[in-house]
Amino acid sequence: MTIRKLCAASGCDDLAVPGAALCEEHEAERIARNGARRAKIKTAEEIRRRAKLYASPAWKTARAAFLEVHPLCADCAGLGLVTPATEVDHIARHEGDRAKFWDRSNWQALCKSCHSRKTAREVLGRN
Repeated sequence: MTIRKLCAASGCDDLAVPGAALCEEHEAERIARNGARRAKIKTAEEIRRRAKLYASPAWKTARAAFLEVHPLCADCAGLGLVTPATEVDHIARHEGDRAKFWDRSNWQALCKSCHSRKTAREVLGRN
């Protein structure tokens, strides 16, 4: 016998879908919201502009050189962890501004996990 829980959505008294936290209606809403967020990100003009900067040979060379000098994730280091950096992050968003993009004082080395978390906070407004 499978134990079913109430939907985790505030004020909902329906049963959650087996193995999930939400009822069918709220799960469908969650999936639609996430799909809309992904579509917004993929079609945003800012993303298309930035993609050109990140695809340039000059960026690839500068990125590799920066990671060679800064091989550890700055965020993890702040927590006392030693994690290899794989991403060069712009501390303050450059918004496609080439001067801000190339300002090395605005760069930091991050691991993939920390960079993804920071980007999600900035782009999606998540904490």
